[in-house]
Amino acid sequence: MMEGALLVTVVIPTHNRCRLLARLLASLSAQTLDPGQFEVIVVHNHTDDGTEAMARQWCDVQPFRARYFRKAYSGPARSRAFGASLAQGACMAFIDDDCEATPDWLRCGVAAFAEGTDAGETTVGLVQGSTLPMPGQRRPFLSKTIDIPGPTVFYETCNIFYRRSAFEAVGGFSEDFLDRFYGEDTDLGWKLVQAGYAGRFAPAARVHHEIFHVSLYQWLTEPLHFRNLPHLVKKYPRLREHMYMRYFISRDSLLFNLLPLALLLAPVAGPAALALTLPYFAERYRNGGHVRQLHFRLLRACAGVPRGAFAWWALVRGSWRAKALLL
Repeated sequence: MMEGALLVTVVIPTHNRCRLLARLLASLSAQTLDPGQFEVIVVHNHTDDGTEAMARQWCDVQPFRARYFRKAYSGPARSRAFGASLAQGACMAFIDDDCEATPDWLRCGVAAFAEGTDAGETTVGLVQGSTLPMPGQRRPFLSKTIDIPGPTVFYETCNIFYRRSAFEAVGGFSEDFLDRFYGEDTDLGWKLVQAGYAGRFAPAARVHHEIFHVSLYQWLTEPLHFRNLPHLVKKYPRLREHMYMRYFISRDSLLFNLLPLALLLAPVAGPAALALTLPYFAERYRNGGHVRQLHFRLLRACAGVPRGAFAWWALVRGSWRAKALLL
């Protein structure tokens, strides 16, 4: 078990999600970890949606220490960094306001720092928990959620624990990512890996993530967040080893490059050039297993073309700026 009486500080950035935050806070009130062993810090990028009154009232009646802070940051990264600067726990647990923690979340996350450590093994600096789509919610074709059933190399802050001494030893969140939307969590995780800290995955430290219904525009443009990935693989060369064939973010992204190649060859090869596109559509169909209806699954395969184009553009732009190729 971790050293010190206060085991863990929960840090929650929030913005314009009063209802979802209330659900998360209710799940923290139901934690099986002793209330004297954790605290909660809510950092609100202020909106007039009732969040402040709700969160302050919740903080006032908890058996554990709970604090609310009103801020005007441009994104969640600075909120997390601010909350971390106030943390008193031996470790910190980051969770997002669109998640709901299971009752054993904190207990299992904290316990994982001590599990499986042998004499002479490097210090466990971080623990990833599992994040699954909210049970009972429909997952339509145009939707957004997070599904992390196992360890990843992106160290998503929707559900992750850091040993506070390790977090402070590497300087916390990097300044060059505090005002970037996307990538600050991956950067932080790799800072610890690069510093020699070990990581763990605790499947029982589970949270559930909201399934959002999104517009077609939101669904198509979501991959624009990939623009920061080339910078990350340049900054942390070992991260490139986890990319598909080192230079692609996935098999899907590799095969997408066959589409512009087919267009280039079409004037010479004619309709036969279209055969180059088949592996991409087959891959899109294969990895769309979560879409049960056949017609929607076929639609997903075709809709991948404009969505893939946004991802390709984001990666090309990011690669040019970082001077590090990743497609």
